[in-house]
Amino acid sequence: MFIGIACMLLLAILIYEMVKDEKQSQIEGFTTKNQDYFAKFYPKRSDVSPGQTTEKETPWVRDLRYKEQYVDIQKLGTKSDLCRVVFKPDDPGSMILACALAGTDGTTSVGYRTLSKKEGFKFSRDDYFRDVNNDLRDDYCRIIKVRDSPEDKWEPWCAVTGLDSFQNKQMQDTQPPEYISDLLWFYEGIMMWYRFKDDMLDYAENTKLGLAGKINIDQNPLAITTSGVKLNTILESQRERPPPAEQFIRVGETSEMELENNVNLRELRAFSVWVKFDIFTNNARIFDFGNGSGHDNVFLGIEGKGNDTKPLNSKVAERPANVVCTRKAPKEVSPAEYMKMTAVNVELYECPGPEPIDNETEDPPQSENEERLPKRANLLFEIWDKEQRKMRMKILDCVQENKWHHIAFTTKDTSFVPAWEVYIDGLKVFTKEDGCLPQTNYTTMNYIGRSNWETAPGQGEYKDERFRGSLFDFRLYRIPMSETKILKTIEWGKKIINK
Repeated sequence: MFIGIACMLLLAILIYEMVKDEKQSQIEGFTTKNQDYFAKFYPKRSDVSPGQTTEKETPWVRDLRYKEQYVDIQKLGTKSDLCRVVFKPDDPGSMILACALAGTDGTTSVGYRTLSKKEGFKFSRDDYFRDVNNDLRDDYCRIIKVRDSPEDKWEPWCAVTGLDSFQNKQMQDTQPPEYISDLLWFYEGIMMWYRFKDDMLDYAENTKLGLAGKINIDQNPLAITTSGVKLNTILESQRERPPPAEQFIRVGETSEMELENNVNLRELRAFSVWVKFDIFTNNARIFDFGNGSGHDNVFLGIEGKGNDTKPLNSKVAERPANVVCTRKAPKEVSPAEYMKMTAVNVELYECPGPEPIDNETEDPPQSENEERLPKRANLLFEIWDKEQRKMRMKILDCVQENKWHHIAFTTKDTSFVPAWEVYIDGLKVFTKEDGCLPQTNYTTMNYIGRSNWETAPGQGEYKDERFRGSLFDFRLYRIPMSETKILKTIEWGKKIINK
């Protein structure tokens, strides 16, 4: 009798404490006291911790490039459930998001899980946790590609938590975090997006890469910053006699590495990239998409091997943005060459960058060892229609050797004769009215870091050479990039790139 009364009294006290804590949580949210109370009964698992590459005594391996963190799955008011992406090495389709629930030591750590990749669950590197349906449980969300319209769309969808596993149903997140909203903006109109941070994947999911010359990228999943992908880079001691340039990247949609359907160059309205030239090699290309040399090419690169450097004590004047550029006078050419050099086919407008101020007297002779201004190069962007060059834009002295630059070219609208704008490091340096667009939707020789003219006959010692340097965040869009979007892209990149 006495024992029964004591048990009832203890039960009443326990119920009172739980009700009191529940009322307190409704007023203030889950307080520290409440969290500590549940943490005593639901401690974090001792056999599963953040940063592990393998799961102890299991066949599962973690992919740390996806989000991994403690969240609240059990509705305890404390974030003690460790969720992470795991897969079996011999079965990539087995990838799942699994949560090692607090207070479950001694049981499987992958029992609470999503469906697997081969079961149709879509994964994304842009993933996060949020209580999307306000049930006090964190849900697993990510930006995924949906195809319910003629053009690709990207939306944040969440796997909703249930009692014993993630539910099969998905819920769209209509109020994602700010940084996810920025990424969604970047995805709008994207055709190709290689971040070159810790992988070589197209985040637009349209293309794949073929790598030449044993290209490697730092795949450290815990690294916050990156140096991008390096092509034919050289050490300072190798500048005079650099090793052979063997590396380049080929881009394509199919096994034959063609661009045809998902990346239609006729739709190109903007592109942007971070680039650093270790040294200026002859006519180095950042990218060159086409069907060979002088055939349907769309390319961005530099002119020659850069420009002559000036003594460090030379006075340099920055030309203002939006400077009025002039067209060079046409030279006398043969009728055959005229079709390639007429103003209809070749735009010779130039927008100069910094240049030395003219002095009344010439600079005195300089010694060979005198320190000089960093070497700079002219940037070239050309569009060819079959074997005719339709547009050529040259911006003088706009990129500097051994320095990171952000380059963006965008049309002002989606018309067939749009104006093109050029942004260097966020500054608009040139606007070309009445521009043109690529005319082909099928290209077979699409390179990053290599020119289509590299093996063209008749070049001799002046043939085009491969790019030497680093690239990061390479994007192609089917819609224009606004100035605000370009600046936000730069802001996003500066947090990641090692400058």
